[in-house]
Amino acid sequence: MKYLLVYPTHANLQEEFERYDAVGIDVATYPARTTVDTKLQLTNCWNTEADQAEAVGFPVGKTVCFRCEQREQCLQQGYLQQLITASEADVALATHARVQYTSFEELSGDRDYITVHEDPVQLLNPTVALSVADLEVVQNHLQQLLSDPFWLDWFGDGISNDADGNQYDAQSKQIQRERYLQVTHILTDVVDELSQSVHQTQQTTAWEPLETIKLPSGYESFLWWTTKMSQRKFSGTPWRFLLSAIRGDLLRSTIIVVQKHVAGMKQGTTRLQKSILGVRENHPPHGKTVWFNDATLTIERLQGILGRPVQNGTPDGCLGQKKFSFQYVRDITRKTSLDVTVALMRGVLAKHQHYRRVGVITHRPQLQAIERLEEFFRQRIVMSTYYGSGEERSSNAWYQECDLILVLGTPRVPSQAVLEYLIQVGEQRVACTDPTWDDVLWQATTHRGDLKTWTGRGYHEERWRAAHRDLVRAALIQAIGRGRTVLEDGCDVIVLSNEECGLMVIDDETPRINDSAMEVLLHLQQLTATKSNKEILEKVAVSSQEIAQSLAQPLRSVRRSLADLESFHLIQRHGQRSGWSLSPVPNSPPTSSPDPTKEIPHARCR
Repeated sequence: MKYLLVYPTHANLQEEFERYDAVGIDVATYPARTTVDTKLQLTNCWNTEADQAEAVGFPVGKTVCFRCEQREQCLQQGYLQQLITASEADVALATHARVQYTSFEELSGDRDYITVHEDPVQLLNPTVALSVADLEVVQNHLQQLLSDPFWLDWFGDGISNDADGNQYDAQSKQIQRERYLQVTHILTDVVDELSQSVHQTQQTTAWEPLETIKLPSGYESFLWWTTKMSQRKFSGTPWRFLLSAIRGDLLRSTIIVVQKHVAGMKQGTTRLQKSILGVRENHPPHGKTVWFNDATLTIERLQGILGRPVQNGTPDGCLGQKKFSFQYVRDITRKTSLDVTVALMRGVLAKHQHYRRVGVITHRPQLQAIERLEEFFRQRIVMSTYYGSGEERSSNAWYQECDLILVLGTPRVPSQAVLEYLIQVGEQRVACTDPTWDDVLWQATTHRGDLKTWTGRGYHEERWRAAHRDLVRAALIQAIGRGRTVLEDGCDVIVLSNEECGLMVIDDETPRINDSAMEVLLHLQQLTATKSNKEILEKVAVSSQEIAQSLAQPLRSVRRSLADLESFHLIQRHGQRSGWSLSPVPNSPPTSSPDPTKEIPHARCR
């Protein structure tokens, strides 16, 4: 049997490759094409024109590879050779993006068994986007091709040269160029009509191309050549959308209209922002066994996307938790002040000092908070990544390298992302409605055993709410899942979020250590080190008065900071008048830690 295993990232493929290769299985990875050395892939393409064509949405194979001067080298030791090796291996490993752009049917080939790990929506129904600005550039380009004398002469030129350099009329060449001219007229009509529709519509609406045709051989290469010759600049990949539209490859397409706040203007000032989104169909061929491994996508959603029955292979029942995971109802956003994030990270790390190998998953801008932590906190963080990296929802390295994972914040998405997701999964009519975003209630069991209600934010319309949960809650659950808490060798997880995620909630104030308390702690360290000499550091005591005088701060504020630090067991008091010293680092969890074996009901939304 031959197998195709699909994972989100190339880092995931590397992990799996090493596992299979170690036991002698014939395994190969579909490579990334790269013109520079990267952490996971050495250079395997020596033509930067391929990067340029791909960047604006042209298929590299049809525009660059077939006439590349390095093709022989590529076939022997480069990208093309690696593709052949992967296609012939008993076990082939591919990323979601590889299946998305190459097509499920082509990669499946003679494979008997296929498994797709993690969220398959973008793989099964890939989206192609087009901005209004890029649409205008394409429109101008096509109009130039049909009006500029240089291009008109080119379309009408059927002269070729023979081996001796003699010119002759080549009928096949003339027919090809006439066909290119005909297709360019059709493509121009489609683009002009789309542009008119975009400018006229004032709300999100479905769109279909006027006409679809089979493109003649070499037409994509012709368009890429004319784009280079005219030195057109694009901000996205417009040709991917337009080529899909003209070929009839789009399952559906939509002109999206949303209200956007105008930066620098008074509150409430908005403008209409328009864009175009297409959805392609990339479903597995019939007759293949395909296993989808995803902890968050519902079988109803998957069946709706595929348009055919899906067998649910998930066994009944629920695995018991071997490790614990719990939640503080406190959110961290991309825009949360780094000072606040640092204070919260200090507090959580101090409250759980016995964990010496900590992983952090948060928003990309908030990763800077790790570098601002004091060394004795920072040295405990052994792994970190951000939402959207791919590593927060697929890698198994987390529970092997960490004994605690901190999931900080909610991977929220803008309303347009929810709208685009609805279009992607076939809810186009729902996407064209105007939803209500307001307070929603959710319930969870607290660490005291009570069922408590919290207020969050969400959509009131059922399908918008379900789509939002597919994107936001699912991403949060995947990050939590890096702890593999059902395994004996998994690790514990602590979440800071105000989104319902099915965990027990610690109904206490989220721990934090602010800069003032941190300054007192650092100064206490210095004073005890100065006084210690040959004494054991933890036994050297410094009075509150000494600390206040040394810092030139009011005694009352210093005492408040000392009390906060004592609550985290970072310092200890030696009697009421004997002073303060550092506390030894605990080697085991405190007795007040939640019991990981206790059955906790799932949170409920309403």
